[in-house]
Parts: sequence; C-alpha cells; structure tokens
Amino acid sequence: MTGVSSEILKNLVLAGIRATICDARPFPDAVLDTPSFLLPPSATATAKDDDDDEPANKKPKHDHHKTVGHALKPVVEDLNLLLGDCELMDKSVEELVEDEANDELLKDYPIVVASRISPSQATKLAAWITAAGNKFYVADCFGFWGASMMDLGTHTYRPEVGKRLLDPKPLEPYVPICDSLKTPLHLAVNRFHKQHPPPVWMRYRCILEYRELSGGWPTEESATEFVSHIQKWIQTTSPSLADHELFQEEALTALAKVASAEMSPVCAVLGGMVGNEVIKAISGKGEPANNTVLFDGETCKAWTFLVRSKEDAK
Repeated sequence: MTGVSSEILKNLVLAGIRATICDARPFPDAVLDTPSFLLPPSATATAKDDDDDEPANKKPKHDHHKTVGHALKPVVEDLNLLLGDCELMDKSVEELVEDEANDELLKDYPIVVASRISPSQATKLAAWITAAGNKFYVADCFGFWGASMMDLGTHTYRPEVGKRLLDPKPLEPYVPICDSLKTPLHLAVNRFHKQHPPPVWMRYRCILEYRELSGGWPTEESATEFVSHIQKWIQTTSPSLADHELFQEEALTALAKVASAEMSPVCAVLGGMVGNEVIKAISGKGEPANNTVLFDGETCKAWTFLVRSKEDAK
C-alpha cells in the first residue's frame, strides 16, 4: 500500500469492488515511508498519544502492534459498508513470490494491483496472474511523475461506437510485462518518440533497476549508490543514451531525492486513471489502456506508451 495504490483502492471500493489487502509491513513505522490519505503520517504519529487520553473501555483507533494491512482494514471497510469485511493476506511481497504454491492462491483474484515491487517480482506475479486468466497492474508515483504497467493477458473488450457496443475483439498488440521490462531503453521507441522512450518511463526504469539491486526505493541517502549503479546499467544496456541529460550525475541525484516522495495530486490523477482502467477491464466495455499509462505532473500530461522493441514492432 502506497499513496497511489491507496487512491486506486479507494476508487474501486467506492465503485463496489471488494478488496483484499496484502501489506504485512509493521505499523506504524512502515507508513512513514509510504504514507497515504488513508493512513497519513499525522494520524499514525499521534495515534498512540491520542489513545492515552481515551477511556480504558474504548477500543483504540489503531493497533500499534499489527501490520499496515490490519490498520487499513477498518478504514477501507468504512469506505463502502455494503461490501462487508475487507479481507487480509498477511504475506510480504517476498513471501508471496518465493513460494511457487502461491500461484494457486492468486487465481482467486480477477484483478491484482501492486506497488513498489521489483522487475523480477512483477514478472513472476504477472506470469502467475495472467496464466489464470486474471489481470495485473503495477502503479508507482515518484515526485512529479507516475507510471503504471499493466498485463491483461489474452483480454477481449467490446469497442464502443456511440452508445452501441460492437462484438468482442482481442486487445492487440499484446506485450506482457516481462517483455516490456526486458526491452532496452534505446529500442523502446515509436514514431512519436524516435530517439528514446518518454522521460517518465526512463526515470521509472532507473528506479525499478535500483529496486532490483538493493531491495528498496532510492532515497537521498542512497543517491551516490543510485547514480553509480544507473550509469553502469545504462552504459551496458543502452550506451547510445549514456550522454542523455537524464543519466548525468546531477539529474540522477535529483531523481533519487524525490523517488520516495509521493505527491497527493500526482497520486490522485494516476490513481483515478488506473482505477478507471481496472473497471473497463472488468466490464469489457470500451478499449482499455494497453501496456503502460504515464503521467507527467510538470506538464500535466498523461498518455499510454507501448513499451516494446522497435525490432519486434516491424
């Protein structure tokens, strides 16, 4: 659960979609790293002090000895009382991915939304989820920018012409998340982005690559390590882009400083778009976004971008 995944969760629950929360991080410490409007830092930081003033027979608003999932459960249930209990899956992402038996567990969920996971984790989860005929989304916000990857498998939808729905057709071309993540940046181009993919995608790939290496999101404290690793990575995978301004020390240091910062407006915009895409995927009504949705808060522009090698597109 992060700022943007909380926005997606809120939108879907309010639309009548029942949710299961999977976040076994300790509460409240973990929320200080990834706060959201559902569990803002001000509420978690003062909850214990506030509870001291409450009558002894009154149940505390938050239990400080449980997980983020346990803390979110009553908050999510209050969003839509018609949905009843909100279920919990008390597993970390690492526990979920490491046990091959969990592919059976995930078959029960038509939609899975993840945040702040590594490329290898995303690849494995996407393979399990789409093999069961379900759909997988990853969404993250970092500073002024946000990105969402989606793997809809062999999804069909009904195109809309006015108010009339046409016969179902497959979403084409289908590029799974694993192929998108394996595509070098210098090959992820199209007629609108001829030299390199959109800068938002390049920034996101830098963050994901560091997540794969370190197990965590880049921060100001890890900026030096982040710069060193990303410059080596881009020199190895896409040397033609090594001189691009985004891969210079100053730009990468600035990215590391804001990578863990989720701005509420950015989370709200991307969370609203992804929530709408999930509803379209569930209903099959209208063409859903394919592969990625990117948002640039500096220019207030959002677009879809098909991340695949230009060689595969021929």
